[in-house]
Amino acid sequence: MQTSREQASIPVFEPLLDLEQAAKLLKLHPDTLKKKAQRREIPGMKIGRRWRFRASRLDAWVRMKLISGPAQVTPR
Repeated sequence: MQTSREQASIPVFEPLLDLEQAAKLLKLHPDTLKKKAQRREIPGMKIGRRWRFRASRLDAWVRMKLISGPAQVTPR
C-alpha cells in the first residue's frame, strides 16, 4: 500500500486529446485545426508525428477569443 507521501510524488497529467477529439470539441475540421496549430494560432503540441491538445488550454483559448471580441475579417 502506498503512503500519502508516495502518492503525492506521483505526477498527475491531464489526458491529452488527439487531433480528431480536439477538432470535434472545437467544431472544426481536423485539417483546419492542424493548420491553425502549425501556425500557433491554437495551442497544441506535436508528440512524434501526432498533434495533441489539452482540453484546458483549448478552453482558455476559446475564453480569450470570446473576451477579445469577434475576429477581424479582411476584405478581399
